[in-house]
Amino acid sequence: MLYSFLCATLWASTGIFVKFIDGMSVFHIIWGRFLVAFIFGAVLLKAHSFSRSGPSAYQAQEFPLALMMTLYYVLATFSFYYAPVAVAALLIALAPLFTFLLRLFLQSEFNQNELIGFLIAFAGLAFYFYGKDYAAEGYAISDILLGSALGLGAAFLRAMFSFSLWRRVNQGRVVNAANINNLTLVLGVALLLPCLLLQPGDAKVTQHNLILIVGLGLLATFLPNLLNNLSSMKLSPTLHNIIGMTTPISASLMAWAFLDEAQDLQALLAIIITVSGIFLSMRPSKKPVRIGATKS
Repeated sequence: MLYSFLCATLWASTGIFVKFIDGMSVFHIIWGRFLVAFIFGAVLLKAHSFSRSGPSAYQAQEFPLALMMTLYYVLATFSFYYAPVAVAALLIALAPLFTFLLRLFLQSEFNQNELIGFLIAFAGLAFYFYGKDYAAEGYAISDILLGSALGLGAAFLRAMFSFSLWRRVNQGRVVNAANINNLTLVLGVALLLPCLLLQPGDAKVTQHNLILIVGLGLLATFLPNLLNNLSSMKLSPTLHNIIGMTTPISASLMAWAFLDEAQDLQALLAIIITVSGIFLSMRPSKKPVRIGATKS
């Protein structure tokens, strides 16, 4: 359970690293993030750190799963770049609610707790945004809207990844977590390289930025991925995802401590309401409600 809490907290640190990097485009930041994480992964792989799971050949089904996580990291990083950290973290935390919608449309069933939790979380988000003036904090409205849309896209990809992996496991298909982790990082380095080369101008490579990129790659990418794999093997997926919903709280506290993004009483109450709704939505009902089911 400790691994799961650490995973959520480390993922929340993404926005802090991104905000402090200066003179580098978003593509430089994301590519550096993947490169550093890939290097750490390659070193550990060379040292046979994944020997407990045993060597396994890559399967075709693992590539779309890895691609979802690669795109998730891209959209999440852009979201933290454009929007306030707390806003981006809250929207990305809506992933379980997208999972609820996927289950509703693809399997025609839902849990009552998930429906009630969705409504509570939506009310919490509406309360969070009500009356906010981020323009006074230096955020343009267009940037906030763009960052919010990217955050929602990241949440959807994360939900798709979880739902697809859950279905594969339930179908008895073996998926190697270490392979998905390595493929995610390799795809990130390879797919973003052309975008990096097309960037106008040079990146501001300073000691300050290099330290932050290494921190972003190690603390906010590689380690949480590794902890996510360990937690998934030791905890039930439901419990692990519930603990993961502490990410927006951690991100808000970090933004308050390091970026001076003030969190007033309204924001704190909205975070509590939103996270409470997500917690409830992740708690399954005794029996799912079937859409279109007839009574016998």
